[in-house]
Amino acid sequence: MTGKRRLLCGVSISGGIVLGHARVILPGESEMAEVAIATTRLTQETEALERAVEQTVGELRELRETAGKKMGGPVAKVFDAQLLIAGDYEFLKQVKEEIRSQKRNAAYIYDHLVKRTIEPLEQSKDYYMRQMAEDIKSVSTRVLSHLSGFDKCELKLPPNTILVGKSFAPGDILTYRQRKVVGFLVSKGGADSHMGLIARSLLLPVVLVDGAYAAVSSNNRIILDGTAGEVIINPTDEDWAEYQKRKKRHGPALVTRIRRLTRVPPVTRDGVEVGIAGNLSLSGPVDDILAEKGFPIGLYRTEFLYLLENRFPDEETQFETYRQIAEKFAGGSVVLRTFDLGYDKISDDTGWPEETNPALGWRGIRVMLDRSNIFKTQIRAILRASKFGHLKIMLPMVTDLSEVERARKLVSQVKLSLRRQKIAFDENIELGIMVEVPAVAMTAEALAPQVDFMSIGTNDLTQYTMAADRMNNKVAGLYSPYHPAVLNLIHTTVKACKRFGKPISICGEVAGDLLALPLFIGMGVDQLSMNANRIFDLCRLVKRIDSRLVRHLVAPVLAAGSESTVRQILENFRSELHRKKLQA
Repeated sequence: MTGKRRLLCGVSISGGIVLGHARVILPGESEMAEVAIATTRLTQETEALERAVEQTVGELRELRETAGKKMGGPVAKVFDAQLLIAGDYEFLKQVKEEIRSQKRNAAYIYDHLVKRTIEPLEQSKDYYMRQMAEDIKSVSTRVLSHLSGFDKCELKLPPNTILVGKSFAPGDILTYRQRKVVGFLVSKGGADSHMGLIARSLLLPVVLVDGAYAAVSSNNRIILDGTAGEVIINPTDEDWAEYQKRKKRHGPALVTRIRRLTRVPPVTRDGVEVGIAGNLSLSGPVDDILAEKGFPIGLYRTEFLYLLENRFPDEETQFETYRQIAEKFAGGSVVLRTFDLGYDKISDDTGWPEETNPALGWRGIRVMLDRSNIFKTQIRAILRASKFGHLKIMLPMVTDLSEVERARKLVSQVKLSLRRQKIAFDENIELGIMVEVPAVAMTAEALAPQVDFMSIGTNDLTQYTMAADRMNNKVAGLYSPYHPAVLNLIHTTVKACKRFGKPISICGEVAGDLLALPLFIGMGVDQLSMNANRIFDLCRLVKRIDSRLVRHLVAPVLAAGSESTVRQILENFRSELHRKKLQA
């Protein structure tokens, strides 16, 4: 080990743990050299530009085909946008004219015009415009690499390389994965960026840390924990050994480990079934094993269909996506959350009003009720696909019973239209809500009789209850689903659902936390829905728990005065459980 140990705390973009050596890559940071071109060589320059563009288009088509095979059509559409950018006739015409008029080399002119184009896009408050800037940069990097003779594939990357840079394009993620890169540390982007979507589909860990590329040097030994959003530079041998153990639970053996599970759903020591489900955003390599083992999908985030193309998909696009997921998981159920979008993720061309606090603004079901044409198109696609499997509809960001009543009325209108057209669908499709807003948890007694199921989104419920932005490191100490205020709201919701015989699940990050599992079983939660990398360990732990015993955890936890007290109670129980295992 060389260098001082450092811990970088950032944001998880894609979960998982990898250990390796860093390689810092900062493409496009240097200016293209400006070279005067003789009049007799101008045609050669424009022809070189055309060849570079043709090569780029060819690469993007191959990447689109690869993405389609590995992750499905919706993901492949990321590259459709880049293909349109690469072949932009008017822009290329302008580049050629500048080459001829200024008598300068193609790389310099192309780079100059690209930077001039993306500058206002990068400064835009519009998510779509910023994403477009990233796509343009991705395409231009490929074109310029061909013009300059630089090929990323010529980089020598040893096994277990973790790439460090400002950001990486979707094509980079696919290309470097094929070259056995195991993870990425970035300083730009986000969970909803194209990079983030594709990385999660491929189970590649990604962590975002501001300015990380300046804190890491190539060949540094590093540990990247995509689940916790942490990076250790120059870890100790003890760190290395500890994370090797953790990696086994989150690494490439994930599919093999899930396949070894003998019973789904798992059963407690006293014979109580505990529902375990998966959270999905986009198709990926883990889908098949979840379907094969009979795991249901407790949360399918349909808004990623919007984020992939920066526009609301039409009915047929949605229908095909929902049909495929329904058929794949025909042995179980799939909960489709309707579009959960706000100003922070939407493009300006939709007429979305600008908001200073989008987390508390016009988002989720609030938008869909006001834009009922978009909502009804989605519902129509879901209903048509419900013929092919067991689909359920879930409404996000519900605050009041009136929203549920309005949404149910719109669903009824779509059903009537389909009946008149003699289009088959599941007449008994269930309609449920997410419990993310404290107001809903506190009025769960009134809401439970009016819905078919409830699912507690602990990520947002925690941030709204604690008034702590979950993406803000400055208030990270306040953001905790283990705070007794949050747990009391969860318990209130569970009790209401039990009283009226309605299924209740949890689909936030804490659903996959081993520490919380005994408490949620004790409360009587029916189903825990989580990222696939948590499923094996939770299923294994369920078998060691006696549901009658863990009921006694609930009262002291709810009466606790602080988050630390809650954790201590649960840690004590875990220690006792471990002691009994050793004695057995």
